[in-house]
Amino acid sequence: MMIIVRLYPKTNLEKVWHYVENVLAKETSAVVTPLYSAQLEGMMSVGIIFDVKDPDNISHFLTETLSDFDECHHTRTISLMKPVFFPIPKKRPENMQRYIIRIYTHPKNYKEIYNYFLNYKFPFNLFPIYVSYSLGDEDIVMNVAADNRQTVHNFLREKIRMMDGVDSSSFYPVVKSKRFAPLSDLIKVQQKHLADKAKKIPKSDLDEQFDFVEDFEEYAMLTGAFPRDI
Repeated sequence: MMIIVRLYPKTNLEKVWHYVENVLAKETSAVVTPLYSAQLEGMMSVGIIFDVKDPDNISHFLTETLSDFDECHHTRTISLMKPVFFPIPKKRPENMQRYIIRIYTHPKNYKEIYNYFLNYKFPFNLFPIYVSYSLGDEDIVMNVAADNRQTVHNFLREKIRMMDGVDSSSFYPVVKSKRFAPLSDLIKVQQKHLADKAKKIPKSDLDEQFDFVEDFEEYAMLTGAFPRDI
């Protein structure tokens, strides 16, 4: 099971990131694996994505590990329910960047909106990494890659906000991320939750070893992007 824990600082977000990178990255056991962390533009929090055997497995991290970290003001824990990962296509624009899309709706619309994204035919310059029920700070969360911010904005305006039942939606660029687990472990998690339609795509069309956590930032830098733009 995948769980997101969002840490909110008292005053200094950079201290939280440093703690996550140097302390929480070691919070690994037989039942808990920290996969990666991410910081979103405009959001005063750092999110850590864990793979756990059981939701209760995260309790040690929340009640013991964090107890010595005074800079953490509060946390939010979000269980990703029915996460579905999509494979990374080999043919894609080189300047892809990652974004988080958050969608808010009534429970009666959860399934219809979720299924819409599972079956949506995404364009060449925008593709999903995963979609999941979250029911935490948002109802449905998507991790996508796009060639620029305007592409994601257009997707929300033309496809998401026009859907019946969507109360509101927003998107945030990923400005910083760090993978903690070996890439092979991340790939195993992705394969475990792979979309059904992805299994029908020829392997020759897929990049099965691509690191969706860190390589997007590297590619953006190679295309001339400044760190503040990533």
